[in-house]
Amino acid sequence: MIEQSVDTISMKINGQQVAGKSGQTIMQVARDNEISIPSLCDSPHLDAFGSCRMCIVEVDGIRGTPASCTTPATDGMEIQTASERLWDLRKGITELYVSEHPLDCLTCTANGDCELQDVAAEVGLREVRYDNTPANIGMPIDFSNPFFSFDASKCIVCSRCIRACDDIQATHALSIDGRGFDSRIIAGADETFMESDCVSCGACVNECPVAALEDTVERAAGVPDEWVRTTCAFCGVGCQFDVGVKGGKLVTMIPAADSPVNQGHACVKGRFASAYVHHEDRLTMPLLRESIEDEFREVSWDEAYQFITDSWAKIKAESGPDSIGIITSSRSTNELNYLGSKLMRAVIGTNNVDNCARVCHSATVKGMMTVFGAGAGTNSLGDIDVTDLLLASGCNPIHGHPVTGSRIKRARMRGMKMIVADPKKTELAKMANIHLQLRPGTNVALYQGMAHIILRDGLEASKEWMDTRTENLEPYKEMCARMTPDICSSLTGIPIETLEAAARMYATSSAAMSVHGLGMTEHSHGSEGVMALSSLALLTGNVGRPGTGINPLRGQNNVQGSCDMGALPNVYTNYQAVDNKENRSAFSEVWQVETPANPGLTYPEMLQTVGDQDGVRSLYMIGSDIAHTDPDNLAVQKAMAKLDLLIVQDIFFCESAKLAHVVLPAASFLESDGTYTNGERRVQRIRKAIDSPGQAKEDWLIVAELAEKMGFDILAGPTPADIWAEISSLTPNFRGIDYERLESAEGVQWPAPNKEHQGTMVMHQEEFSRGLGNFTAPEFIEPNEKASSEYPFILITGRNLFHYNAGTQTRRSSLVEFRETDYLEIHQEDAEKLGIENDEEVWLTSPRHRIKMVAKLGQTVRKGNLFTTFHFPEIGLNSVLSASADGYTHCPEYKVQAVSIEKV
Repeated sequence: MIEQSVDTISMKINGQQVAGKSGQTIMQVARDNEISIPSLCDSPHLDAFGSCRMCIVEVDGIRGTPASCTTPATDGMEIQTASERLWDLRKGITELYVSEHPLDCLTCTANGDCELQDVAAEVGLREVRYDNTPANIGMPIDFSNPFFSFDASKCIVCSRCIRACDDIQATHALSIDGRGFDSRIIAGADETFMESDCVSCGACVNECPVAALEDTVERAAGVPDEWVRTTCAFCGVGCQFDVGVKGGKLVTMIPAADSPVNQGHACVKGRFASAYVHHEDRLTMPLLRESIEDEFREVSWDEAYQFITDSWAKIKAESGPDSIGIITSSRSTNELNYLGSKLMRAVIGTNNVDNCARVCHSATVKGMMTVFGAGAGTNSLGDIDVTDLLLASGCNPIHGHPVTGSRIKRARMRGMKMIVADPKKTELAKMANIHLQLRPGTNVALYQGMAHIILRDGLEASKEWMDTRTENLEPYKEMCARMTPDICSSLTGIPIETLEAAARMYATSSAAMSVHGLGMTEHSHGSEGVMALSSLALLTGNVGRPGTGINPLRGQNNVQGSCDMGALPNVYTNYQAVDNKENRSAFSEVWQVETPANPGLTYPEMLQTVGDQDGVRSLYMIGSDIAHTDPDNLAVQKAMAKLDLLIVQDIFFCESAKLAHVVLPAASFLESDGTYTNGERRVQRIRKAIDSPGQAKEDWLIVAELAEKMGFDILAGPTPADIWAEISSLTPNFRGIDYERLESAEGVQWPAPNKEHQGTMVMHQEEFSRGLGNFTAPEFIEPNEKASSEYPFILITGRNLFHYNAGTQTRRSSLVEFRETDYLEIHQEDAEKLGIENDEEVWLTSPRHRIKMVAKLGQTVRKGNLFTTFHFPEIGLNSVLSASADGYTHCPEYKVQAVSIEKV
C-alpha cells in the first residue's frame, strides 16, 4: 500500500499502483513513475496543450480517449495507456503526421534524435498510404541566424516552439500562419529569424521534436560523445548547462532543466556564444619582455615565473610589500580569488587586493552592509515567481541578465505588479505599472521621497517590527520629512502623482521585492542610493520574507564570489575584517605566517599612487581588462605604462596586455574546475569539459605555481576541492558547503554554517546580520558630474543583449552578426535640434577626450540624456568618461557623464 499525504494521490496505470501529486495531469504522473506515453506536442517544460492527440489514454468511467497531457489525475483513477485500440488510433495519427514530413530519415541530421521517428517506431508504422509531399516542401531553409536554422518542410506544427517563445522566453516572436495542411510556423510578420524580434535564446530549438529547428553547430559536428555539467561564465545569474563535447571540442551548450536558477532556459550568450574558447586568438604560451618598448617573446612557464619572482623580490626589497598589488577576477573561480588574496597577504605581505567588483557592485556591498550587516542579495531568484510586486531600479535585465529578464516577464504575465526606476524607457519599463523615469543621479532623492509619502500616510510596517527588528528610525524619519513630494519631484523630474502612486503601490503590496543593477551603484553617491533603497525595504517590512528583499543583479559570473573570497583590500573571506585581531590570528594560524594588519588600497587607489615615491610599482591582473573598461582609460593606461612590472593573465591578448611585461595564458571556464557564486549567494560547480589550448593553465594553478617559485606552498591540497575545504574551514558561513554537496543541481546558498544546514534561500528572517536593521538616511547630494552650457548632455552607459562587458569573449563569436559596434542613442527631438539624422556619425566630446560614434535616434532615452554601451575598444567610449567615483567605495560614476554631441 502506498503511503498518502494530503497532496498525494494513488492511482493505477496499466494495473500498476502509482503515486502522484494533487494537481498533476495523467501524463505528469506517468512521467514521474517512468511510464512512457507517446507524445509530440507535450513537453515537461511547457504547459499542457493537447494538440497532437498522440498521448490518448483510456480511463475507467470516462468515455472516449482523453489526452493524458490535459486530463487531471485524480485519486483512485484506473488508466490504460497501451491497449490495442489506443495503438491503432496512435498509428493512424502518426501516419497523418508522417504524410506531411519528408521521408529522408537516413540522411536527415536528426536521424536517431527525432521524436517523430521514435513515435513512428513505437506505434509500428511501416508504410504511409497518403501523398507524402509536405505542403511546405518548396520553402527555402532559413539560415539567417548564425546559430540555428529553420526548415518549414520538416515542421509538424506541434507549436512547442511558439509556446516556448511565449511561455518561457516571453518574447512572442513566433506564430502560426495558414490553415489545415498549409499551416506553418512563421517568425515575426513572416520574416527571417534574424529580421524578426527573435532574441536567439534557443528555447524553440530545445523544444523542436524533429529537425525543423536545428542547432547548426551541433548538427554539423554530430552527436556529442560526452556531457559535462557546468555553470555559465557570462553574467551573474549562474545558469547551469550540460556541455556537449565531441572529439575534445565544444559542440553544444544545453540549459539544465533541473537547475532552480535557469530551469532549462538560456540566453543567446550562454546557449550559443561559448565557442570563443576555440578562437584562434587564444593565448597559448607565456609572453615576456623586459620593457614595454620591446617586442614580446614566447617563453617557458619557468622563465616567466622566474622573471616575476626576481622582479617582485627586487621591488619588495627596495619599496616594501605595499608596492605590489593584485586585481583578481570576477570571471574566474572562487578558488582563484581566494588564492590570489592569499598570495598577496601570506607571500608578499600586503593587503593590496581588489577585484573588478570595485567598479560595479562595491557600492551595493557598502550600502547593504550598512543597513543589514551583509552585502549580499537577501533572497532567491525564485522569489520573482511568488512576489506581489517587483521594484526594478537602475537595471535592464532583459539585456544584462536575460534569463532573469524572462522570469520577470513571465511573472508580469501572471499578474505581478511592477515599478521600474530607470532614466531610459526600457522594454521592462514599457511593461511596468509605473515607470519612474528619474533624472540620472537622483536615486537617493527618489527613495527618500517615497519613504516620506509612506510615513506621511501611515503605510510603514508595524510598530512591533520597528521596535524589535530595527533601530535609528527617528533620524531617518527626520531626514525623509525634508524630502517632500514637491522637492522630490523637482529633483528627480518625476510627476508628484506618479511618486505618490509608486509609494502607495510598494507599501501596500503583501510582498514587494527589489532588484537593482549598476544604475543604482555606478554613481558618485551610489552607496547612499543603495542605503536609501534598503532603508525603504526596512521601512515597509519588505525584507526577511519570501518574495521581498534587496537583490542586486550581479554583472559578472562570479562578482559575488570574488568578494566573498576576500579579494578586497579590507576583508578576508565572507567579509571578515583584516584589522580585526581575532580574524587575523585565525588566518595567520592556517596560513602559517603573520598577515598584515592595515587594510590595503583599492585598485583605483593603487593606480593613483603609480609613480609616487612609495607608490605601487607592480600590478598582477587576472581576467580583468581595465585599460579598456575603466573610466578615463587613457589616464589608466598612462599609469599602467609607468609600472615596473605589469602581469596580465587572460585567455586573450586584451587591451591591458598591450601594456604588460608578462602575459600568462589562462584556461577558460570550460577548461577549469572550481566553483562560482551567483547573485543569490548560490555556490555552484564548474567542471572541466575540454583541454586548454597550448600551454594555457587554470588560473588557480598559475597562482599556486608562482607562489611555489617564491618558496611558499599555498595549496591545502592538489585540487580545487582542497582549496575550498580550506576556505570553508576559515569561514563560518561556508562550513556546511563542500564539493560533495555541490554535486547537486541546486548547489548551496550561503549561509550554510554546518553540513546539516540546507542553505539559506531568504536571509535575515529572524535577525539581521548586524542584529537590528539600521535605518540609514544619507542626505541627497547632486552628482559630481553636471551638465553645463559647454557639455549639455548627460551620458549613461550600459549593456546590450548580444555582448558582455568588455566584449573580449563575445566579439570573438557570431554575436557580432547581431551587433558589430557601439551606438550612441539620442532622443529624436534632441537630434532634430542638432540636425543629426539616424545612423549619422557624430562627435562625442567631454573635457577628457573626443570620439566618433554612430547616432541612433529614438524616444527611449530622456531628453537631454544619451545612452551607449562600451563593448568595442576601438570606439574608445571609456576615454570620454570621468574617473569621478563614489566616496565610500571608489565605484566610478559611469551613469552620469557630462558630454557634448555634434555632427561630424
